[in-house]
Amino acid sequence: MAYQETWVCIALISIFIGGVFPDGNPGIVTRINQAGLDFGLEFTVGNLEEDIESVTIPDISGTVNAILFDVNYLVSNIRIAEFEVQTSSLKTVPGVGLELAIRGASFSLNDVSWSSEGGIYSDEGSFDTTIDGLDLDMTLMIRKNEDGHPTMAPEGCSGDVGSIAIDLNSDSWLFGLISGALDDVLTVTLNTQICDIISEQISAYSDDFLTVLNLNVEVDSYTEVDYSLISNPLFEESYMETAHKGEFHPIGQSEWEAPFPVPAIDTTGGLNKMVDIWISDYVINSRYYVLQELGILTYTITEDTLPSTLPYGLDSRYLAHIIPKLRQKYDKMPLEVVVNSTSSPTLEFSEDGATITEYADLDAYVVLEDTTRDNIFTIALTGQEQASVGFSYPNITYEVTSMSIDAELKYSEIGHLNMLMLQHVVDTYIESSVMPYLNDIGEQGFPLPHVDGIRYVNPVVSLGKDYILFESDLERDLE
Repeated sequence: MAYQETWVCIALISIFIGGVFPDGNPGIVTRINQAGLDFGLEFTVGNLEEDIESVTIPDISGTVNAILFDVNYLVSNIRIAEFEVQTSSLKTVPGVGLELAIRGASFSLNDVSWSSEGGIYSDEGSFDTTIDGLDLDMTLMIRKNEDGHPTMAPEGCSGDVGSIAIDLNSDSWLFGLISGALDDVLTVTLNTQICDIISEQISAYSDDFLTVLNLNVEVDSYTEVDYSLISNPLFEESYMETAHKGEFHPIGQSEWEAPFPVPAIDTTGGLNKMVDIWISDYVINSRYYVLQELGILTYTITEDTLPSTLPYGLDSRYLAHIIPKLRQKYDKMPLEVVVNSTSSPTLEFSEDGATITEYADLDAYVVLEDTTRDNIFTIALTGQEQASVGFSYPNITYEVTSMSIDAELKYSEIGHLNMLMLQHVVDTYIESSVMPYLNDIGEQGFPLPHVDGIRYVNPVVSLGKDYILFESDLERDLE
């Protein structure tokens, strides 16, 4: 339905509260200020004009007490056309919801059929009606249901159709007896029907779309992120906020829970753009946790994965000068290095940047002629990376800009190792092969809520303690 775009503009797919959260802290917080609501109003009014024109009003019948006899009438084929809104507004009502106000709207009822009979007389025909000065006020109550989906229900609608002008398509003295009554009946009927029509459409949209909205969005082949609401939206004087779980889990396993707490997000900033989105580092860390538990965070370095610009390759000959026993036992044999994460990586945001800490084992193998492998040594690695954060529509992305690695020998099959020299080799292999792998993950990024036909413009990404703040204006994408 046309109200899909309206909701996305109002709550950005409702896929985002500072304050108190009864079900714990959110991983994602979104705030939409008045400029964002005004942008959403463009869709609201356009959709309203379009939807109203497809509405048929039920037949109207009644009796008029004339001087000599009663006149019974029936009015049918009442279809709204040429619905046009002059001015409108969409504002927050603190602690309540959103208020939609329409002023000075006009529409027509074209080729309406009528028939009447009184005494021995009867007649029928058609007429056109023009309605000017329609005013309408409605409150939109946006809440979350038990499974975290948004719901939208209209309340407190009031409408006044203003003036009605009837233009009869052919002369009829009998119609003249009922025209005054029809003015009153049409006014009362339209006042009631306009509210009912809009309310029914919004309620149907909530039932048909919002309550079945897919809140688990796949990010890669293994994980999806949960955008479900954890509390009802918050409405303040000039903005609305929504709070979302923002947790990753394996695809199709929504019951999965990360074993660490969600930090509180400081949402005292923002409001410089149409929409502000805070993303806790918990969101990214929950993804790391899932990838760790699924055994995805492992990377194999072979000769083929190394860039050709390296001064040495991955062969026992190249390492023999720092590991003499390697040549004695395994001369001119290919090597293979497996870096396997031993603990879930952690990401921490601060005003100074993003820091990723990782723990892994580096297992070095000699590949034998029969393709089996001998583990020649194992090194425990502790890595700390600095990363820059950016935006590549529609994802928040990151790129590792520097990396420091501490290596500690855990096991050696070939005796003493010169760790000082081996550290340099490890640094080279990791930075030339593993860092691009990590940046591939960072390039996939975190998907922000988006919808076809709307794009973020002039985005700004900044960092704070435990969060990213994404601020952006919105515009229609006409391409």
